[in-house]
Amino acid sequence: IFEEYCATAIKVSIRIMLLISFYLKKIRGIMMERYEKLSLCGLYCGGCKNYKENYNCMGCRNEKKLVNDCHTRACCIAKGLLHCGLCEDFPCSELSEFYNDGIGHHQLAYKNMLKIKVIGVEQWLLEQEEEHTCKCGKKKVWFATKCTDEDCQI
Repeated sequence: IFEEYCATAIKVSIRIMLLISFYLKKIRGIMMERYEKLSLCGLYCGGCKNYKENYNCMGCRNEKKLVNDCHTRACCIAKGLLHCGLCEDFPCSELSEFYNDGIGHHQLAYKNMLKIKVIGVEQWLLEQEEEHTCKCGKKKVWFATKCTDEDCQI
């Protein structure tokens, strides 16, 4: 009887572990989708002309090829952080160099990180979505004053 009990307990334990694994993967997928427009360094991927267009970039959370040499991405993922602003070393020397390399959207990423620290990720994402969506519903890219639809009259 004891052996049957043990065998049953093992089978039940395995089923529970499989269910837990299944739901953890599901939760991770939901979280990745929810935050996929927030890059790890502070860029808003939804404002990039390549995000799901042109090069079909999926954002640094999901992209494999286009950002495989990004030290910041590798570091953040290794530390299990949602974004670099949560790191105790923020901004590290690598990020400082990136933020101060003279490229406009890199400087914007730093400002974004500071703002995220103040208002939180959720509010920042809402603001970015609003800022990068034209009244006609089409996308506006970084620093653009009008949307990507050439026929838009708004």
